[in-house]
Amino acid sequence: MLTDAQFEQYQREGYVVVEDLLDGETVEAVTERLREYVTGEREETEFSRMLEPDADVGSFDGEGDPVRKFEGVAMAREDEVFGDLAFDRRIVDVIQQLQGPNLTLLRSAAMLKPPGVGSAKKFHQDAAYYPIHPMDHVTVWVALDEATPENGCMQVVPGGHTDGLLGHEAQEYDTDITIAERDYTPEDTVSLPMEPGDVLFQHCLVPHYTAPNDTDDWRRAYILAYMRSRSRFTDDERPEWVDTLQIAGDEFPGCV
Repeated sequence: MLTDAQFEQYQREGYVVVEDLLDGETVEAVTERLREYVTGEREETEFSRMLEPDADVGSFDGEGDPVRKFEGVAMAREDEVFGDLAFDRRIVDVIQQLQGPNLTLLRSAAMLKPPGVGSAKKFHQDAAYYPIHPMDHVTVWVALDEATPENGCMQVVPGGHTDGLLGHEAQEYDTDITIAERDYTPEDTVSLPMEPGDVLFQHCLVPHYTAPNDTDDWRRAYILAYMRSRSRFTDDERPEWVDTLQIAGDEFPGCV
């Protein structure tokens, strides 16, 4: 559980890092399973992969392919290693402290920065991707490798969640959006270096970005996003690309 000071920090600044929340065995299991998908030893069928858009697959000298991300709640539904992480009580207990007993998983993804070619992710808010109210779901960012400023650790704008949802614009591809309403710079952020097993809990409205990976090693992280089970989609129907999974507590008719 979060301490009073950690809980207050989350409310005030929109994020909190809990160090050593996950043990080495858990981190190793998730990292190894991702390696199997990256190298093709396992094949994803129910979720998607995306390679680094500007990477030359033929000349990539890292292990496997230069995968930018795996995406889909099916990761937690279909793979027991990722499912165990989504239901891990150490994570879920903190989320319930922030959001109450009834939880639904909104997102499951692996965000990877391959050595040398891992690209930047520009300033954005996670809430901009999902037409959901209340707009307060929590993104969980699990460090699987050491995350540093050199390999693209998380950079957040403290307190930025209090400004509400900002205008975004599409970039080079459909899933790449960036804040257009305000010009943030790295000087507006706090850098969050993390060790494997550290976990970042981040409000969905906190502006954030990650820099490129200029090192010779992978920077891997696993993302889970949780929302209240009473949440509703702002559109009349659930967007076809959004999937969910009940995690804890009750489900409610007409809700997500």
